[in-house]
Amino acid sequence: MQVRSLIRSKPLFIVLLPCFFVLHGFTEHYNFISVGDASLLLTLYLAGMLIVTSVNWLFYRNLIKASVVSFCLMAIFFFFGSIQDLLRKYFAGSFLAKYSFILPLLLLLTILLMSRVKKARSSLPRLTLYLNILLLVLCGIDVLWLAERRFIQGREPGTSFSDTNLVACRSCNRPDIFFIIFDEYSGNTALKQLFHFDNSGFEKQLEQRGFYVAKQSCSNYNYTPFSVASVLNMRYLDLKMAKKAPGNIDYCYQQIRNSDVIKFLTANGYRFSNYSIFDFKDRPAINYDSFLPNNTSLITSQTFLCRVLKDISYNISTGKWTLNWGLKKRTYEHLNNNENVIRAIKEKAVEKTSIPKFVYAHLVMPHYPYYFDSQNRPLALQKLLPGQESDRGNYIQYLQYCNSRIVDLVDNIIANSDRPPVIMLLGDHGFREGIEREEHKYAFRNLNAVYLPEKNYDGFYDSISNVNQFRVLLNKEFEQHLPLLKDSTIFLWGD
Repeated sequence: MQVRSLIRSKPLFIVLLPCFFVLHGFTEHYNFISVGDASLLLTLYLAGMLIVTSVNWLFYRNLIKASVVSFCLMAIFFFFGSIQDLLRKYFAGSFLAKYSFILPLLLLLTILLMSRVKKARSSLPRLTLYLNILLLVLCGIDVLWLAERRFIQGREPGTSFSDTNLVACRSCNRPDIFFIIFDEYSGNTALKQLFHFDNSGFEKQLEQRGFYVAKQSCSNYNYTPFSVASVLNMRYLDLKMAKKAPGNIDYCYQQIRNSDVIKFLTANGYRFSNYSIFDFKDRPAINYDSFLPNNTSLITSQTFLCRVLKDISYNISTGKWTLNWGLKKRTYEHLNNNENVIRAIKEKAVEKTSIPKFVYAHLVMPHYPYYFDSQNRPLALQKLLPGQESDRGNYIQYLQYCNSRIVDLVDNIIANSDRPPVIMLLGDHGFREGIEREEHKYAFRNLNAVYLPEKNYDGFYDSISNVNQFRVLLNKEFEQHLPLLKDSTIFLWGD
């Protein structure tokens, strides 16, 4: 009886709305957003709802009326992106899909709502009951969905490294391992055929330092999350292509987060350092731009604030709006992050410890923007703005700049490591900007260079693909007996 009275008379919906919004996003992106991160986000939203309701109470002096208006305002905040996407879908390019129409319309509707609620003689008991029941039902559905996802994941194969026939190796030397991905670094075959540029000089520099360079290497996928998920799990991905991007990308993030390679190495006593763009359990990505953890953007991206900031940032970066500070901050973000990652790798190489290290770093280079030419001279800001991605001349210039940074980095690691390390330099995919259908093969041709302490590269081969990279390494350095998979390429979302 008390529960029924509570549902009929109390504005539970002001608490249930943020709970539903966060719970739905957490369930949709399950196993990529931690419970702690989702709880932090929910706490902020509940605090926001409390503040908005308190301000409205000063105007209405009635809790139910203040709550109804707060509910509507926060619903607009939470679902603004979905509303905008709907208008853009059905009224693409028209006035109805522009901010100049949407914002005045929402403002007008808000004023009418506030006026209507102010004039209402009752405390809106029917509306209170309806909103309470609606939100309870929606939260209940998401709880059942979450339970289903937990149950299904528990039954899915391939989530434990034991399924890949890996066994612990306590007698192995356990060298430090530096696994460094260079985003969109093309292999020399592609550079010769597509760009008419010979990168052999750089490869010889690596070989002189004891590296093995795979001349015909390729990635298995042409997009970063897919490629990284595959290489860190040493297998091809179980993609459900009917779901297209959202489901597949979440699946990749989940596979990266629960990587077989990292499970194996940590089980063998390694300390894992994450200097990548991906989050791992208890090892977040190296850089965040806000107070909230980066992965909560999967929930917050459709809110009014995030959508407006994203569109403002886009207009600044494309030069549509003139704001030099904002333009430079966005444009040079990757450059600053790259410098932070390189500095972190060097600091880790110097660190003296008896615990073996596994360092995974991801450098967004020579990926666009192409910040420097081959003589280390910075390119003009205009050449770094969107629309310049397919400039092959600038890509080659930046690649040569990257070569000098790579040589300096590996020299630093080798010189400062207290025991001979393993170094793997890998392109997650090849150059893919503006390529024609007949050039799709070049999107997979990548850099692949390996440095082993004993300089014995039996098992590695020229046409190795990323999926076999750690299979060969673990067989050699950790006495595993993993069969090699067929080297194949899978082009995603080609025309």
